[in-house]
Amino acid sequence: VLLGFPISMCGIFMHLTNYYQPNVQCYVVRILWMVPIYSIQSWLCLRYINVAIYIETLRDFYESYVLYSFFQFLVEVLQGEEQLTLMLKDKSPTRGVHMWGLQWCVKPWLMGQPVSRRVSFTPDRIKHAAAGGGAIGASASSNGETNSRPIKRVEWTSPFFIKCKFGVLQYVLLKFVSAIFVMVLEMYGLYKEGDFTPKGGYLYICILTNLSQCWALYCLIFFYYALKNELGPIRPVGKFLSVKALVFFTWWQSLGISILAMMGLIPHYTAFNTEREWTSEAVAKGMQDWL
Repeated sequence: VLLGFPISMCGIFMHLTNYYQPNVQCYVVRILWMVPIYSIQSWLCLRYINVAIYIETLRDFYESYVLYSFFQFLVEVLQGEEQLTLMLKDKSPTRGVHMWGLQWCVKPWLMGQPVSRRVSFTPDRIKHAAAGGGAIGASASSNGETNSRPIKRVEWTSPFFIKCKFGVLQYVLLKFVSAIFVMVLEMYGLYKEGDFTPKGGYLYICILTNLSQCWALYCLIFFYYALKNELGPIRPVGKFLSVKALVFFTWWQSLGISILAMMGLIPHYTAFNTEREWTSEAVAKGMQDWL
């Protein structure tokens, strides 16, 4: 807390005082808030261990929000969703072919798909065009009024971008729903954190979270693979590895500590000054917060 909090707050303050690109910097600030939130919640969990599960649940929800914010940061760096769609439609269809064996069970995602919509010129635009000597297909009636003729304008959408965005967003939605379930199950003693028994909710939430997290990170990797040349100026590899390590490392770290506790490799302790008993589950929680 003493190191991470002031450094991250300094970075946030510098961005806010030089807020020249709000569409991009707002997501940078949201990502930087992860450090003070993690630092403070870790200290609170060590200090108030009886309510640590509720604090950790809120932290995990913000962790998923950081992943989505990083995805939106990449989108804004590429000039927003509309410009990104026009950029993706010119990409090779091979960029939509899946990786790592998924191409055998998931169809390629279309990079761009045309959408037609009928649009009409307004009379003012027609008069302006007629005054300039151009005939855009508008006809003048006998009483001097102008009639507008609907024309067809082609717009584009990108199924690739939509599916990548939903793939990241579903992790945020799942973490929000699972956070509610964790709090409810913990109040009734049915969560059983660290216990992989099928009678507790911890096992099922772990499985769902792991699958959702892997798919979200895969969509993020897939998105970067299709646009790595356009994202080159911001050198996104280091940023991506930092976000990936944050999400994956913290999750697998907590899961690994839970497995060690279940195997009986984490002993219980007794505090010397207060003679308070620390069970192996409480020690495992403390290790996770300390790390």
